[in-house]
Amino acid sequence: MEKQIVINDNLISYSQTGEGERAVIFLHGWRSNKEVWNQVIQRIRELENERIRIYSIDLPGFGGSSAPKTAWCVGDYAEIVKGYIEKLELKNVIIVGHSFGGRIGIKLAANPYPASGHPLPEGEGKLKGLILVDAAGFAMNANKKTIISAAAKLTKPFFKPKFMQGLRKKIYQKIGAEDYLATPELQQTYVKVISEDLTEDLKKITLPTLIITGENDKDTPIEFGRKMNSLIPNSEFQILKNAGHYSFIDQPEEFVNNILEFMSS
Repeated sequence: MEKQIVINDNLISYSQTGEGERAVIFLHGWRSNKEVWNQVIQRIRELENERIRIYSIDLPGFGGSSAPKTAWCVGDYAEIVKGYIEKLELKNVIIVGHSFGGRIGIKLAANPYPASGHPLPEGEGKLKGLILVDAAGFAMNANKKTIISAAAKLTKPFFKPKFMQGLRKKIYQKIGAEDYLATPELQQTYVKVISEDLTEDLKKITLPTLIITGENDKDTPIEFGRKMNSLIPNSEFQILKNAGHYSFIDQPEEFVNNILEFMSS
């Protein structure tokens, strides 16, 4: 079900499906939107008979959500997700973050207090787990050449599978621009995001964490996953064979099985 909500004066588009006590929030990568998770969500619903409440968000500046009025950092996006969790009164949430969404998940897990800044009673409102999927989190050189190259690499694999071709036009329309660099605020935001190193945040994470990386991921390679695994004490690391940066699209069955096993543990 498609819905909208206002968080910190930002209009956020999101989808919600399923019932049950367990809640999962899916966060997409840069220049993507919530629809990228559709195949995964559908498979979870089939296997779990809708016993999991599933939420997927269009992050600000993407899909149907309003764009930031200033250049944002990762923490600003994390505050939106915190506010979302608070406003929907969600508890014991598992965050699933892909690429840029993984950065947000890291920031959230390292700083789990609600957006109000007031700690909640013990056992309430806190995150239950974190799943990092081909996640970014280490600083990149933020010159213009790097930005353009990285954007091209991150976008191209998304449309490679044949079944994704039909979504291309729809997704571009939802994003609102063929080239994300056409929006100055997002260009500046992108520079801030990829320049931020989350090593210290990774060290603060105490949540059970599953790190998944595609074997052939060239954008956030296996070395990133291994490093995250070494920095997060309570984490496990899995490599999906014959998968790239969009490992959950390349190997959907294995991906879903892995996250359901993690969620049930």
